[in-house]
Amino acid sequence: MLALVMALAAAASGCSDPKAPVTPTPVPATLTDTFTGTLAVLGSNTHPFVVTQIGAIKVTVDSVSPGAAIGIGVGTPSGANCLLLQNITAVAGPNTQISGTATISGTFCVSVYDVGNLVESVNYTVTVNHS
Repeated sequence: MLALVMALAAAASGCSDPKAPVTPTPVPATLTDTFTGTLAVLGSNTHPFVVTQIGAIKVTVDSVSPGAAIGIGVGTPSGANCLLLQNITAVAGPNTQISGTATISGTFCVSVYDVGNLVESVNYTVTVNHS
């Protein structure tokens, strides 16, 4: 029994107090990518962008012509697809429709897609603000 206590004491003396890694402070969105395209009925378009620092991501549907609600989402590329992490149905307007924080740097994507209500192709402009 004393040998076990001595072994545990020896093992414990070699351990230091574990500390959690420091979490980086997210930076504000300072870069802007503007994507335009034509969205076909039942179609989807993917636009990649590169986040260089952990920080804010904001997506705004600036225009859709003719006016219609469309789907937008943010995710990570997987081949020709965008694996969405967050998505909504949105109409064009001046306010940010999707906002969040990129917790890693790397390539992300924004997807624009028909949610099933288009009766003709529409032209769109989407802005992504990121770090």
